[in-house]
Amino acid sequence: MTNLLNIIFNYVDKQLTVYLIILMLFGLYLIGEAAGFDSNFFYKQCIFIISGFFIYFLVSLTNIRILYRFSFLLYLISIFLLILTFFIGTEVNGSKRWLNLILFKFQTSELIKITLPIFLIFIVENFKKKSETMVEFFILSFTLIPFVLILIQPDLGSSLIILFIGLIIIFLNGLNKYKMIFGFIVLLAAIPYAWFNVLKDYQKSRVLNLFDPFSNPLESGYHSIQSSIAIGSGGLFGKSSAYGTQTDLLFLPETHTDFIFAVLAENYGFLGNLIYFVITFLLISRLIKITLDLHLHSNRLLAVTYVIIFIVCFLINIAMVSGLFPIVGIPLPLVSYGGSSLFIYLIIFGIINALQNRKTLIAN
Repeated sequence: MTNLLNIIFNYVDKQLTVYLIILMLFGLYLIGEAAGFDSNFFYKQCIFIISGFFIYFLVSLTNIRILYRFSFLLYLISIFLLILTFFIGTEVNGSKRWLNLILFKFQTSELIKITLPIFLIFIVENFKKKSETMVEFFILSFTLIPFVLILIQPDLGSSLIILFIGLIIIFLNGLNKYKMIFGFIVLLAAIPYAWFNVLKDYQKSRVLNLFDPFSNPLESGYHSIQSSIAIGSGGLFGKSSAYGTQTDLLFLPETHTDFIFAVLAENYGFLGNLIYFVITFLLISRLIKITLDLHLHSNRLLAVTYVIIFIVCFLINIAMVSGLFPIVGIPLPLVSYGGSSLFIYLIIFGIINALQNRKTLIAN
């Protein structure tokens, strides 16, 4: 048993692992404060963390070449699950985003965050001798398929993250300035079309309430107002969990999931926020260090994409809860309640470990 543990720990980055443990335990404690330490949410999150960490170690042992080799199959499985969700998915608040796996509900749009970058980078490597335009066409085509499937669930936040993955890989792979300018013009032209033909009324309300949440304080502006009050009322040291008005008196819904940062801000104030940001910054710094040390272009591109996904989701959630971004349902990575998101991020970090191990093997 000791030898097995030594082998496993030799295949994971110890600093990265310590930061992950701290953040997950930090999130677990906040979930306990938000939902109750005797709630099902708390006990389920304990199970998610333990099983997720087992997956993290297992993925760290993976040969990355196997993932590239079967990347198209993994992509097809992800698309199949997205389509399957339309037929047998669990509907919550008018959206079909989850498959009921008995033990927990799996959000199928999360899986594509892992499989899409691997497949797109496989395309980049195998078609790099072809024209850049052909490679970019393939990347956009295979990105738009899951983007559309997730958008019509509807899940605007996750669909935009998927679209961003394709665009960031094109950009990182080397995009000339003329194509960047053209793409920016196309994006600007698409905004009016999306506003009038794609976005639903409640999504438009969320965007409009970003500028004036008090225009509809009891409906679309409610979450933004209550989370802003919770964050502002925390002050320097917080109210402590015994005096948290917005969270404990249930003015703010979804405190254990999307709005868990508001729980942190109200209960522990600026000091609690600062501690959390420092730990997250250390985690991101370590991820960047690992990424920069990778030798192969494809591995570095994959790791950078995963790190950017983590950073973007982190920033969107903080901005969303703070009233600086429309509410799009992006959980706080590693901290919010939920098995789907937690498993996906732990798999991502496990893959980054595997990439680092591949670099070490090449060096040796």
